Amino acid sequence: MNLKVVQSLDQNALLVNNDGNECIVVGKGIGFGKKRGDIVESKQDIKFYKMVPKQDDIKESIDDVDDQSLQMAEKVAVHAESFLNKEFTGNFILSLAGHIQYLEEKYRDHVEIPEPFHYELKYLYPTEYRIAEWAVNYLQEEFNVEMPTAEVSFFTLHFVNGLVESGSVKNVVELSDILNETIEIIERETGEVMDRETISFSRFIIHLRYFVIRSLSSVQKKDTNENSDFKKIYDLTFEMYPQEKQIIKKIKKQLYMDHSIEFENYEDFYLLLHLVRIINSGVEST
Repeated sequence: MNLKVVQSLDQNALLVNNDGNECIVVGKGIGFGKKRGDIVESKQDIKFYKMVPKQDDIKESIDDVDDQSLQMAEKVAVHAESFLNKEFTGNFILSLAGHIQYLEEKYRDHVEIPEPFHYELKYLYPTEYRIAEWAVNYLQEEFNVEMPTAEVSFFTLHFVNGLVESGSVKNVVELSDILNETIEIIERETGEVMDRETISFSRFIIHLRYFVIRSLSSVQKKDTNENSDFKKIYDLTFEMYPQEKQIIKKIKKQLYMDHSIEFENYEDFYLLLHLVRIINSGVEST
């Protein structure tokens, strides 16, 4: 199998055309001296990352990614793939490389960033979270800078999001439909239009989106034994918010009937808390 070079990324990586499909191929010395139009022979010791077409075509950012960041991204991706048993795309590699490239500048300049949903991510995506911790430790050693805990959350989201691009979620349109259906249920039950500009709405959608991605990806969370303290808090919270409780029940029923998605009690609990915030601060009366 011969590969036609589309663009040289560095001496160890190329963007190539493989029978009409663009891929990033990574291998020691494979990009050395190569230019557009050259033919490269496929070898057993090279790794393929298929490019997935996107509206914002991530290939436009290739020229802005430096060699070191690309190599680090590939090392992080290989480590993550071995634990997740999934293959990432070339888009993911380039996106991750862009994030890594900005890290050194960001932290040397002491840029402060918020920490997104750290506890929720640690619980919802334990494997991705552990990989993210490894990635942050690895990058801290490479850059010799101290990075905040928030970066673990950001890398966790990178890995979960990579499941969509890799095709693990085979119907991205279904994901969009599920989110829209959920919002319609909430608006119908409350008789109010949700304010989509609020932080509460954004957090709810992000939480729901990544839960649905995980469900559609058939990446199952390990069963968690609920202790008695959690059960008491769970029951009490749901009794305190009867309207939100009924909405969650209807959301669960529709997602199960239409998409075979099931919620566990921990998911109910987190979604309920987000829903309480939305109804209290994120709606506009009709």
